Amino acid sequence: MCRIRDPSHGELDDGALLAASLGGGDAGRRAFEAIVRRHEGWLVRLTTYILGSQAEAEEVTQEVFLRAYRARGTFRGEATVRGWLRVIATRLAYNHRSSARARQRREYRVGELATTSTPDPRSRYEADDALVKVLAELSYPYREILLLRHLEELSLQEIAEVLDIGLSAAKMRLGRARVAFLERFKEKTDG
Repeated sequence: MCRIRDPSHGELDDGALLAASLGGGDAGRRAFEAIVRRHEGWLVRLTTYILGSQAEAEEVTQEVFLRAYRARGTFRGEATVRGWLRVIATRLAYNHRSSARARQRREYRVGELATTSTPDPRSRYEADDALVKVLAELSYPYREILLLRHLEELSLQEIAEVLDIGLSAAKMRLGRARVAFLERFKEKTDG
């Protein structure tokens, strides 16, 4: 659980910060700003991998926080604040990506999900291109869990909480996603 130390409120988790933000005024603004500071980095990274553009991801992330702020009174605490923000972010990012304007501007940049070691920059580019194509071909649940594990570096327990599934279901889905990814990646790079 994410906690923050505030001189006036002590150590607060995300839910307490969200509740404090409902009070309005300077204290409410500071509480919501603490949520933004805590979650902005991973949300930009997540939406960058969905959209392929950090500039677009930053715009979408701002919209995520704007919508979360407007809807903060409807948060019921059935999921974590992180999970709630992730749902808002992925919906906005995929809606943004599906627009014709965004599709024309999209560039994919891929990190180190594939552990291929190719010293030749051209080979590395081809491997990155194959990785992007394979991720795009995977079903959303597989792509999502791979990004949460390898990009966000969440533990299996954290992934289970974010996805609102059991730990064994998270392990099974991650295993299946890795197999599907590796099979397709091998086809693209060996063929």
